Amino acid sequence: MYHSVKMLESQGMSQREIAKTLSKSKTTVNKYLNLNSEKAEKILLSKSRFSEFEIAYDFIMEKLDKYPQIRSSKLYRLMKNNYPEITSKHRAFRNYVRKLRSEITPTRKRYYQPIINDKPGNQIQVDPGEFVVNRHTKSNYKVYFVVFVSSYSRKKYVHFQTRPYNTIDFIKAHLEAFQYYGALAKEYIYDQTKLVVIKEDYREVWFNEKFHKFALQYGFEPRVCEGYDPESKGKVERVVREVKEDFLYGEFYKDIEDIRSRSLLWFDRINNERHSTTGIEPDVLFTEELITMKPWYISSVENRKSDKVGLISYKGNKYSVPLEYQSRGVFIRPEENNLIIMNKDKEIIAQHRISDSKNQIVRNNNHYRDFSKVLDKLEIECKTVLCRYHNSTAFIERLISENPKIARDQLRGLLKIYKNNNDMDWDFIITKSMELIQLRASRIESIIKETKKKQLLQEIELSAATCYSGKIVTSSIQRSEDFYMKVCYDK
Repeated sequence: MYHSVKMLESQGMSQREIAKTLSKSKTTVNKYLNLNSEKAEKILLSKSRFSEFEIAYDFIMEKLDKYPQIRSSKLYRLMKNNYPEITSKHRAFRNYVRKLRSEITPTRKRYYQPIINDKPGNQIQVDPGEFVVNRHTKSNYKVYFVVFVSSYSRKKYVHFQTRPYNTIDFIKAHLEAFQYYGALAKEYIYDQTKLVVIKEDYREVWFNEKFHKFALQYGFEPRVCEGYDPESKGKVERVVREVKEDFLYGEFYKDIEDIRSRSLLWFDRINNERHSTTGIEPDVLFTEELITMKPWYISSVENRKSDKVGLISYKGNKYSVPLEYQSRGVFIRPEENNLIIMNKDKEIIAQHRISDSKNQIVRNNNHYRDFSKVLDKLEIECKTVLCRYHNSTAFIERLISENPKIARDQLRGLLKIYKNNNDMDWDFIITKSMELIQLRASRIESIIKETKKKQLLQEIELSAATCYSGKIVTSSIQRSEDFYMKVCYDK
């Protein structure tokens, strides 16, 4: 082969033409063209012992050329599908591919220092990732995923979606993982993602409040590995690579549903393959640790219709729903000792502790407060108080429209600010406030503070100027030393 390539090159053929003439890949031709005669002789001698994989050489090189990061285990399966007559095992194939890779590009080895924690059912490591997925059309798309892997059994689960994760999505991924495993571990390990941790100082961790409440509700302990040290959860880091290189890379997926449905088959395969470290299939080891884990109960969702006073029935007791859901249909889901109430979009609107008694009414008083009436009352009060000032109505309406979620608090704040500063020039304050990009009570208060500060400086300068009998000056640079001596003696 080496001599054939060299001969065709001497005839003026390009690499592409040589590859076409010899029915070889361009990568193979390029490899031989870059060899000197001594290295070529060594390679020819080393190949004197025929490898069974040589019949699939071009197929293997084509895949390595197109997908240089493809895992040898996946490449072996693809090769076996195309060349079923090959009987050599995966270990021999891995060694064969390693030599081919070394001829193409040097490999980088990454080392991990995992958390040592191999007690059954004690720990699951969690890590997010992302990857650009191919489909048969040119419009590729990015997929985001969260990996879960048991530290003991190495049983794996992955949640996929097409948008970056927020806290709600991250919680949903955990719920699906609980369902897949059928149980919860005692602790879950994370890196310092904002989905779990707000900040960390001196290893003191401030958790994301919503996620921390979720962890407390379901009874697991979130643990955070040290900053800038993702290798401390090396088991899940390896699986993130496995998802990218063995499942997503080199495949075509129509859409996210295609990924999710095919991932179930992938889970079934990898969780039933003997693990290189434990020497046992993850599903076999998982049956052992499942005994020590907290069971996950899949509760059914039921329909209910609240009555005219906003109560629904559940096992002999009544539970309240928010005012706007009176005489409307809702969904309920019991979870351990709590009753979860949801709207038609399956969003949680209320949560009650399930009563052990009978004929009880369990209510949340906030469910019976019409906050819209409170807002209307505050708006009328503000407009009445400020009615004598120019543009006050537009000022108040803008304060409400630009702060819809905290409108009541903003109006209460405005009334408090006015009460403490009703002697100010509110025509001026309203005019300056309307120039703000976003109107808020705190910024109105800042305008008042700045106005008072300027007024105080003007009074000080005017007082100083009238104390000095000579030329009236307003700047300390213009004043002589005698001015300050005179002020002191006058006092």
